[in-house]
Formats: sequence, C-alpha cells, structure tokens
Amino acid sequence: MQFTYDAYRDMIYSLKKKDYFFSTYTNCFDKNKTVILRHDIDYSIEKAIMLAKVEYDLDVKSTYFVLLTSPFYNLIARDNLSALNKIQEYGHCIGLHFDELNYSKEYYDKHGGIRNVILEEVDLLETITGIDIKAVSMHRPSQDTLNANFDLSPLINSYSSYFFKEFKYISDSRRRWREDIDEIIDSEIYEKLHILTHAFWYNEKEETLKTSISKFVRNATFDRYDILKENISNLEEIVERKELE
Repeated sequence: MQFTYDAYRDMIYSLKKKDYFFSTYTNCFDKNKTVILRHDIDYSIEKAIMLAKVEYDLDVKSTYFVLLTSPFYNLIARDNLSALNKIQEYGHCIGLHFDELNYSKEYYDKHGGIRNVILEEVDLLETITGIDIKAVSMHRPSQDTLNANFDLSPLINSYSSYFFKEFKYISDSRRRWREDIDEIIDSEIYEKLHILTHAFWYNEKEETLKTSISKFVRNATFDRYDILKENISNLEEIVERKELE
C-alpha cells in the first residue's frame, strides 16, 4: 500500500466492500464485523486535518489522538485549536496521545503514578479544547506500559489488552506496514480490525521516507517566518522570504 490519499481511499473502499462497520472506541463492543480507524498526531495537525477531510468525504469516522506535550505544535495556538475543532466537525473523535517519556519518575511518584498523570492531561486537554475526551493512546510506550494494561475508566485505553486480543492490530509506524494491510482486509480472516495510521506520511503523490522528513524540516523555516511576520513589523525589510529558499 502506497502512502497516498488515493491509496488510503482504496483501503476504505475495500473495508466497505467487505462490510466492515466503522466504529469508534465507544461503540465497537456490540458489532461483529468492525474496524477502528485510529490516527496519532505526532508532528503535524495540518496533515491530520487533510486526512480527516478524506475520511469525511467517504462518510467514515475515526479517532485522532493529539499530544498535549508535543514539541512540534502548540495546542493553545489559535490555528491548531481551529484545526482540532474542524476535525471534530468532520464527525471524528479527538483523544489524548500520552507521551510517558515527557515526565520523570519523580514526577510520577509525586502525582500518584502514571494513571493519575494521564487523567490530569485529559482534564487539561478538555479545558483547552472544550472537547469531551473519551479515549487515550500511548506515544512511544515502553514495554512495561504495554504490559500494564492500565484501567483508565471511565476513559478507554486504546492499548488495553481488549484492543489487541479481540482485534487484529495493524500499524504503519515509521512509514512501514508490518503486514500486508490489503491482504488482511481482502482475506476477511479477522472480524475485528484495529488500524493505526499516521496522517503525517500521506501525500497526494508517493514520497520516500527521506523526502517526507526533509520536506517537513525545510517547511519549518517558512512556517517560522510566517509566524514572525505576524509579530515583527516590516519583517520583509529585515529579511525577505525568498532569501530563505
């Protein structure tokens, strides 16, 4: 499967053809043949909203997990809040993407353990966005965290054993499918599918891993310039945008 929007659309068409029900983490329990589409927003909310629009046009719902502690985007920034609200308007769910490596052991001990810190982040995310959070996914989880099977009730832990034992889990992490996603869907061997994709990797045309990352790094220069332009009067007189190309 290529990492293009057309290839992603084809995957959706295949799932529909095989009569999979597109569920969220809250309504998947009473369905026999179901698929959960999950997206972790690791680097770019802008790329996430593009994939969310693709799914909206295909009339399917998914869950987008957003980091509260990302070094790449600021959730409180107006444009990012607007993008999250737009994703929700498209009918998708927003969840918390929790990065356990963001905190020290001393911090966890002080706050009563990782579960309490997760719930604190959920409360903060809801306050910032005004969105009701129902589910949590882990970012770069340690093996101990994967084995812990945290009970986050009333929230849903997408890494709980239920979503790995009852569902066939497939991921495109690091822009590489570990298994043939097309073959898995076509075979209909599994009645319950749990598919993780990262919107960051998808484009109109196929790109290599190196190209995708290089483009993201280069574009950061111009993103920063545009932000400075809103804060520094007559920025063009100091440095022109074309000088950075």
